[in-house]
Amino acid sequence: MATNPMQRRARNSFLIGFLIALVIMAVVVVGLLYKIQGLNEDYEAIKKLQSKVYVADTLIQSGAEVTLDSFTLSTVQTTLDKKELISDEDFEYIDDETGEIVEKYDAETGDLKKKKMIVKTNIPAGTIITKDMLEEINDPTTADQRLEEYNMIILPTLLKNGDYIDIRLRLPEGESYIVVSKKKVIHSTADTIWLKMKEDEILTLENAIVEAYGITGSKLYASIYTEPGRQNEATPTYPVSQATLTLINNSPNIVEDAKQALWGRYNDQEQVVQRNDHINAALSENYNNMKQSVETGLQEELSKRQEGRLQYVEGLEGTGMTGTE
Repeated sequence: MATNPMQRRARNSFLIGFLIALVIMAVVVVGLLYKIQGLNEDYEAIKKLQSKVYVADTLIQSGAEVTLDSFTLSTVQTTLDKKELISDEDFEYIDDETGEIVEKYDAETGDLKKKKMIVKTNIPAGTIITKDMLEEINDPTTADQRLEEYNMIILPTLLKNGDYIDIRLRLPEGESYIVVSKKKVIHSTADTIWLKMKEDEILTLENAIVEAYGITGSKLYASIYTEPGRQNEATPTYPVSQATLTLINNSPNIVEDAKQALWGRYNDQEQVVQRNDHINAALSENYNNMKQSVETGLQEELSKRQEGRLQYVEGLEGTGMTGTE
């Protein structure tokens, strides 16, 4: 049967259009397959960059003491080497000889203890925590450590809880001595601070307090570390009196290393000169009024403590507790 030329042309056009559509579809399918393959490769690459890391929830100030609980474990993308990131093991106690983890427990609660670290620089919220941001605390709790209260030290205007300070004695002629160094302010009020002090530090500071009371124009004051996480503690330069040195040497509560350090400082020729030519000389100049000055200073100290204690007890009574129970 003969085909109408119009029908044949229409059929050929349809076949050509169908073939073109097939080619286009094949190209689209191939393109999609390549796209999917690329997405899968990107996904695998992203997965390789994902790690479980510890991050800071809030801003952590330089010098702050932290434990592993101070951070949150999160899954994030990072190119940081895992060796740079902190892990649970960084907060474990390790035996120096065996290299094995040593379990330590809190004497009061019985809970398993973890190491504390000190932050070396400010850490903004959301920051991934790396090993170089933290440093082990080299001031472990010792048997002779006590929480001491001082209200005769001139405090910086901007001092806040958690700051690290040196306590210095400045004489009328401008000589300045570091009495105790890099102590963390546990608590503070307008004129009072609480510090964790060792026995030798307590006796050294008490010596400086009495001499500050006795020397007219002297100043016992605190200075704040600007970046305590990065700054090493200063070396004390205040030479204690012979009487205090003897007391320290005879105290069974002071470790031998501290005694040797104080003896070394006291017998250093420069320190002997400082003691004799400056501190003892200033004390001699104020000898006639020294007893009255010390008594006045101690009375002011006692009054401040009584006032502070009264406020504290009144606060406890407001919560249904008392400070004497």
